[in-house]
This record gives sequence, structure tokens and C-alpha cells, in this order.
Amino acid sequence: MTTGGRFSAIPEPVLAPALVERVLTKLGLHQRPQLDLAGLNTLYAAFSANIPFDNVQKRIWFASPQTTPLPGGDPNEFFNNWLQHGTGGTCWPLNGAMYAVVHALGFDARRIVGSVIVEGYPRGANHGSVLVTLDGISYLVDAWMASFKVLPLISGRPSSTGHGIHDVSAVPIDSGFEIISYPGFNREQPLPFRPEPEYDPVDHALFLARYDRTKTVGFFNDAIFISRHFPEAIITMGRKSKFHVAADGTLTKTEPTEAERKTSLIQEFGLSEEIVEKLPPNVPGGIAPPGL
Repeated sequence: MTTGGRFSAIPEPVLAPALVERVLTKLGLHQRPQLDLAGLNTLYAAFSANIPFDNVQKRIWFASPQTTPLPGGDPNEFFNNWLQHGTGGTCWPLNGAMYAVVHALGFDARRIVGSVIVEGYPRGANHGSVLVTLDGISYLVDAWMASFKVLPLISGRPSSTGHGIHDVSAVPIDSGFEIISYPGFNREQPLPFRPEPEYDPVDHALFLARYDRTKTVGFFNDAIFISRHFPEAIITMGRKSKFHVAADGTLTKTEPTEAERKTSLIQEFGLSEEIVEKLPPNVPGGIAPPGL
């Protein structure tokens, strides 16, 4: 088990049963999923459709005195923020929450770390993810990818979720797998993810340590970014542009006004009016994902 230095004294978080039930209810699940592949897919599909990948709480934190840890690193805080405001998080808090809920429900889960290969971003342990083992097979359960269906990882075998615009695939490589997904703002350039065997498994402390590192190294500190997956569409908002991927894969890009952006964040992305009003302006000339 790989741990995270000065964060190693922080205990593993535990979700209270009442919080788990509130989360399941908002996800639209009126009973606990069975501890099998069908149950895991039901939970993951609900998570994919309801919890965005975003930096909303993080942008608000950067505009604050910054006297507290980065928001959402504790999955209890993450889920309370989502329940109240509809916010998600970037990969470390988002998949930290994903791990916490599947673990709380009784699945055999573990956190892993690897590298998303993207131009201009340092490689090496830059993305946290989750695996769940069922009947001896590891399944990728990555909330950032939001593929609605978990991805089996069987040594030496390619695999795919086969789910249209949300499809994620695994290609065997020497170190294990390269996971291929496409972001909601670019359907031609994939974002490969390579799990790193030396970071399998890792603990909560390492997720916190790598999340803390993003205060100085990251694409998601200077400008708003939010992406939400629906069964038949993907919508994304960046620094100045909004993207819509239709069920047939057609990508539409627009540049909404500030008023239109706020309306979209509330009505389409599901954020609370209160949290949208707290969002600070984007940092002029700041760093953001390429193409946004």
C-alpha cells in the first residue's frame, strides 16, 4: 500500500450510513445495489449521470484566504457539497468519493494512480482512479470518465464498455493497460490514462497528497471547468466556450454570454444559485485545458 507522506497520519474516512442513504436517494437508487456486476453497473451509471467533473469548489477556494485544505478531499465533505450545491470535483476528490461509496456499500474496491497523457501536463501519478474486483476480475470504476458501464481489465486482453459517446476502451501495453477515453470538448483527440503498477493500491493519504500538489501544478486552478454526462449527451463549460456532444457524436461549440453561462450552470449542470454566485472571475491569461 503506497501512502502519502505528511498526510499519512490522516485516518481513512468513513461515510456515515445516513449519508450513504442520502447519496443513494439523490442518485435515484431506492435500494442498495447488489454486490455483483449488475449492481456495480447500476451504481456507476447513476454516479456517471448525476455527479459532474468540475473545479467549482476549487475555484471558490482559490479566491478565499486558503486557510483550509483543498475542498472535497474528505468524501464526507464532497458528498455534502454535492447534496447541497450539485458540485463534483476534479479527479482526486471525485474518485476519492467514488471509492468511498463503493467501499461503504461492501464492494471489494481499491484506489489506484497513474498518468493521463496530455500535452503540457506533467506525467507521473497525475490521476487517481478506482478498481473494483468481482469474481477475480478488476473493473475500472472511474468517475471522471463517466462511461456508465464499468470496464473489465483482464491481463493481455483488450476491452471496451461499448457505450457510444461514453465508450471507454482498454489496450494492453507492457506495463498493463492504456485506457482510452474522449473528453466532451474534443472528440478527435483521446486522453489516454496509463495506470502505474507501483501505485496499486494506494491509500486516502496519497490521494490527499497528490490533490494538494495540484495547488501549484494543474489545469483546473485558474478558470471554470465543468463537464456532465447524460445518457444521450455530454455538456462541458470551459473558460469561454460551451460544448455539447449529441448522441450521434456531433460536437457543437458556442460562446455564451456571462448571463447565459450562469443560467446554464444552474439549469443544465445542476448547480445551486448560491454556489454559482460565489464563483470568482476566471484568471486572465491563466492556465486551462488546451482548446477551452
